[in-house]
Amino acid sequence: MSDAYTLLAFGGAIVALVLLIAKFKVHPVATLFVIVTTLGLVLGLGGEKTLKLVTEGFGSTMSSVGLLIIFGCVLGKMLELSGAALRITEEALRWFSGRKIPWAIALASAVVGIPLIADTVVLMLIPVVSAIAMRSGMSMMRLGPILYIGAYVMTSLVPPGPGPLAASALLGVDLGQAMLYGALVGIPGIIVATLYLLTIKTYVAPKAEYVDHLPTPVPVGAAGAAGATDGTSGTDGSGADDAPGTAGSAPAGGTTGAGEADGTDAEAARLPSLPLSLIPIFTPILLIMLDSYAVDLVGEKSSLGGVLHFLGAPLMALFIGCLTALPLFGRDWRRKSTLNDLFEAGLKLAALPLALTGVGGALALIIRDTKVADGAADMIRDMGLSPIIVPFLVAAAICTITGSNILGVMTAAAIMEPLMEGLGISALAVYLACGTGAQIMKHANSSGFWVTTTLSNMTVGQGIRSIGVASALSGVTGFAILYALYATGLV
Repeated sequence: MSDAYTLLAFGGAIVALVLLIAKFKVHPVATLFVIVTTLGLVLGLGGEKTLKLVTEGFGSTMSSVGLLIIFGCVLGKMLELSGAALRITEEALRWFSGRKIPWAIALASAVVGIPLIADTVVLMLIPVVSAIAMRSGMSMMRLGPILYIGAYVMTSLVPPGPGPLAASALLGVDLGQAMLYGALVGIPGIIVATLYLLTIKTYVAPKAEYVDHLPTPVPVGAAGAAGATDGTSGTDGSGADDAPGTAGSAPAGGTTGAGEADGTDAEAARLPSLPLSLIPIFTPILLIMLDSYAVDLVGEKSSLGGVLHFLGAPLMALFIGCLTALPLFGRDWRRKSTLNDLFEAGLKLAALPLALTGVGGALALIIRDTKVADGAADMIRDMGLSPIIVPFLVAAAICTITGSNILGVMTAAAIMEPLMEGLGISALAVYLACGTGAQIMKHANSSGFWVTTTLSNMTVGQGIRSIGVASALSGVTGFAILYALYATGLV
């Protein structure tokens, strides 16, 4: 079988994958299974060997990543339902005021977006952001996309989000490195995207359902107007961005005034404290980092090194993260609704990433066994492309066409894993290229785009101009940072 035929079959499989998901709306898991089995048959493996490789690839992938994804999704669900995510957001808003409010939203979104899917972050926090927009006069075309983009970047690059977690497992990347370098590459992308969104001057009011119950803001120029002197009113030079006749800033905390009107102060008092809310997020990160970077210093065979290595193993670290989330529920932590029902909710959330990751592992095994990887690597070298660009473009194409950053990073990782050796690039570099590429770009075929656009009261055109451009900027910025690291030999 010629190399040309093999590469043609592989290219056709990728095109078919995208068309089935994007155009014909076939479920990604079913699509991947059809593509994997068809590719094996077309490349001459035969029915028996094809199914054997599919089973082996699925099983070996699940053995390495299955429980990781489950515990990661359970942890995210616990943070969502306990109110920890809301507490983190409200505390971030207390630290910032006036013009800094958008940066508070970006910070809170990035932190909460580490364990939670971006769509979930928007659904949870859009009422808070809408109240801030009404009281400050800021446009939802700014604040809504900022809320989305922080979580979107982190859930594309930093475990334990299901996409990065699966991609790091498929590529064999150390989880501590994935977290550290994912944040290093992702945070500049969030900053650039936020700076762009702050230049948007079009004013979009929040949805009435989120703000009708709130007190009417004091008109600008009225005696005692709270925001008249803080520089965030309609005179801040941003023109049409600020709502006519609104005060310039929310009070400290962003939502305090609203709470006085509708009784949410009592609800806020029932939220877990900030330290309790942050512990489940940063405990597994710290344990994994200690295993990755501190064990070598103390010696893995020493008593301390052995303990750190055990506790910092990703599986144990994420399980400990789930345990540290139990105090978020107060006395209710012993109830069935917490100990059993929450776990089941996390399992339901994990079902799709688990299935996609398993079939993605089967795809990687088929590619490796049929020698597609060798031919593709030779073709890329002959074209003179920098190897690091390839996984970035693959992930960008899958995300842009299918609308899913999780599918983009996971599928690109499965495709690229067999190619790494031939291309001569490290697993970490491929992982980061997949994560940055998978951010490009959000538009009307994405659930996250529709959730954010609809709940932010924007039109489709406004959503593309804000969310679409911001997501493309975050991905390109992250890749630029990655390329610099790659060119200097740091990844």
